[in-house]
Amino acid sequence: MNLRRSVPMGVLLSVLIFAGTFGAKGLGTLVARHFGTNTHLARSIAAYTAMGLLSIAFMACFGQSQWRAFGFQKPKAPWLKFAAYGLLLGAATTLVVRLGHGRGMENAMKGIGPIQMILLITGGSAMEEIFMRGWLQGFLDPLREHRVGFKQMRCSVPVLTAALAFGAMHLTLAFAGVDLWSLFCLLGFTTTVGLLAGLARERTSSLGPPIVVHLAGNLGGILGAACFFVIQVLCAGHIPGQS
Repeated sequence: MNLRRSVPMGVLLSVLIFAGTFGAKGLGTLVARHFGTNTHLARSIAAYTAMGLLSIAFMACFGQSQWRAFGFQKPKAPWLKFAAYGLLLGAATTLVVRLGHGRGMENAMKGIGPIQMILLITGGSAMEEIFMRGWLQGFLDPLREHRVGFKQMRCSVPVLTAALAFGAMHLTLAFAGVDLWSLFCLLGFTTTVGLLAGLARERTSSLGPPIVVHLAGNLGGILGAACFFVIQVLCAGHIPGQS
């Protein structure tokens, strides 16, 4: 199906995909209640699955099945520096959240075990990248010659659009028990890591690097939390919460 590749059209179609994830969350809630499992985990799995499947369906419908245009190919250029930046960004964000007495994603992840959390973060990162850097950035790729910004800080329209949409998508964390300071920091983190992932996608023409950049950002967040815990122990002389 041929459509004019414009930012409004790309955002509109992406909103339809995102809306579909909410329907999937409702299904996840019903499944969790029926089987007595963790509701947040079931809702997240259902939403991420729907996000990935709907993104691929839209690629097939509106991209004439040109899968390479959506990043399904090997990287064409070096990209590991973007993953390193993502790692540092994730660690710095967590430290800023903790220093501001924020709780980060603790409330949103309550009741989910370590193994489940790792699988959820890994799978969720991949599905989000298929959606944002695969579908949306791929759909807008014909606009890559149009650049916005100031002097050296310029990026293409597809990269910037996908990054801003990625950040805006995480506004839903406000309804998941995330405190205001953490929400503010996480919105900055997701938008910036979205820029890094988008630049990696544009430079390599592949979807693999942005997925790794996204995962590196999440890993950095975990390492940042570990560093903050060690700092607390060293300063207090004992494990926080113990006398």
